[in-house]
Amino acid sequence: MMKPSGKSTWLVCVGLAWTLSGPAVAPAQETAGQTLAKIEKLAPEKRQAALIEGAKAEREVTFYSSLQAQQLDPFARAFNKRYPFLKVNLYRVSGNKQLIKIQTEYAAGKPLVDVINGSGEDVAVMKKGGMLDPYNSSQREFYAAADKDKEGYFTAFYVIPMVLGYNSRMVKRPDVPKTYEDLLNPKWKGQMFLDNEAYDWFAVLIKHFGKEKGLQFMRALAKQDLGFIRGRTQQSQLLIAGERPLAIVLSGHTVLDLKANGAPIDWVGLEPFFSSANYLMLSRRAPHPHAAALFIDWSLSEEGQSVITTFGRVVARKGVKQRFPELVERPAIPVDLEYMAPVLEESSKQFREIFLDGK
Repeated sequence: MMKPSGKSTWLVCVGLAWTLSGPAVAPAQETAGQTLAKIEKLAPEKRQAALIEGAKAEREVTFYSSLQAQQLDPFARAFNKRYPFLKVNLYRVSGNKQLIKIQTEYAAGKPLVDVINGSGEDVAVMKKGGMLDPYNSSQREFYAAADKDKEGYFTAFYVIPMVLGYNSRMVKRPDVPKTYEDLLNPKWKGQMFLDNEAYDWFAVLIKHFGKEKGLQFMRALAKQDLGFIRGRTQQSQLLIAGERPLAIVLSGHTVLDLKANGAPIDWVGLEPFFSSANYLMLSRRAPHPHAAALFIDWSLSEEGQSVITTFGRVVARKGVKQRFPELVERPAIPVDLEYMAPVLEESSKQFREIFLDGK
């Protein structure tokens, strides 16, 4: 089994988030959500005016995002065309590193982040740890119930259909695995990549197969000498380079973007075909709450979501044209955060015990 690219601190981070964030940041002042709640019921024009007035006084907004580095700058520039008086501080960070960074800030009593973009796992940990506040953006009405929570803590920023990727020079399409059970074929031993933090994938399959059958499948898959690499983009690049012919869980939009640029990569959707959303969230102690609200509103608007689609990403907002419509032609099962939240710690522990010797 190939060693993971770096030792994960997921479980440590979960523990820190759940036990430290409350006491470390004393509620000496109102939270960002409380500040914004005061203007939520204003008429749309007055509400917008109040947000702009507050944001001009704050002068900046800080965004921690899992968007690729080359996508963050153009996204911020598009926002600045609408709101040129705000400086956008960008920090590209995802997964465990994002959680640890935010938790460290909160534990020190000096939160810097205003708006957070992260995965469903991030949502579960940060909400439990008291690092998020609800914000009922006026744009949330354009999103289906499956793409947002009822309380206003998170809304889908973009959606990632999860696909099996393959090197089209190394594997002919008729030979590509069609089902998850096909991955257990001895010919694929030592031929596949998997993210070493694929906790949502793990939990979805356990739910789909049932616990006993699902764990049995995972243990059999672990015997296939998988290559563990953190990050689906990095896996895609290694796949193109011919390091291995298959990657079990890749981002559909990344595969199609690389394919459109002539790379020898293609995809199939195994059953269950599922999608994992990355969400926008308001930091509970956001230093610039009004600017944060403007940023969230714009990011979820038709204009903001249309910018996201230029990166090839799938968006959940109704009525926005997708760059890769083939990814949404087939209904995908969304990762259910209500299911994920209570099983997250157990699932991540089981994943690491089965695939990474508990590391």
